[in-house]
Amino acid sequence: MPVLTSSGILQFSISDLDNEVLIRCENKTSDLGRADIWLRDSLLEITGNPDFRNEFDQFEEFGILFNLTPKTQEYAFSNVVPTGDYNLATLDILIWQDPPMNTIRRMLRMSHYQKADNFQPTFSLPTEWYRFSDTFGLTPVPDKAYQIQPRILRQHPINDNVLSQTQILISRDWNEILIWSAVERGFMEYLEFEKAQMIHMLLHGDPKHPDRPGLIEGRKKRREMEGFRTEQALRPVYRTSCWGK
Repeated sequence: MPVLTSSGILQFSISDLDNEVLIRCENKTSDLGRADIWLRDSLLEITGNPDFRNEFDQFEEFGILFNLTPKTQEYAFSNVVPTGDYNLATLDILIWQDPPMNTIRRMLRMSHYQKADNFQPTFSLPTEWYRFSDTFGLTPVPDKAYQIQPRILRQHPINDNVLSQTQILISRDWNEILIWSAVERGFMEYLEFEKAQMIHMLLHGDPKHPDRPGLIEGRKKRREMEGFRTEQALRPVYRTSCWGK
């Protein structure tokens, strides 16, 4: 049964959408297990797509508070990523520069390990961070046990034990896109490529007609709506060629 979360999202499980997917796949009701997989893969693709990054801020979260070790430059990401989460992207790393009081916080700039490797390590308050494989490093190398905390973008959680019971954490207005994306995968599996192509154009638009965007384009609005008042004047401001005279 759908559940209304504290953030106002009506939460469904994959099993709530199975029948709708199968009906649109020419009523292939015997493929219930495959519909679960099509929905899972579509859910991961949509929520992990950087083009839709601004629509799913519910997957942004703080990582674990972590104490640095003096004169140690690199650390495993497993130290700062919550258990059970997969870090799709590290958005920021914050550092408290007055341990142990932790009253002054700043954001570290993102850098690259090749830049860090160019110099003999120095020991001071870190100002930059970089990624190398499944580790992150800091420059300068910390001289104290500073405390850091990342902001990360997690992957949509999947219930691998009972796939059909995976809770869908995206807002309800994305359900239609999720269903059609799963149907597209279904037709690809049935080798019905023309039908899959038609659904792809329904979702993403026809490249021959750029003036006809697909269903997805109408959903890309969440952060744009929230930022409208700060990015747009409340009314137009007109200035003549003699402005200031």
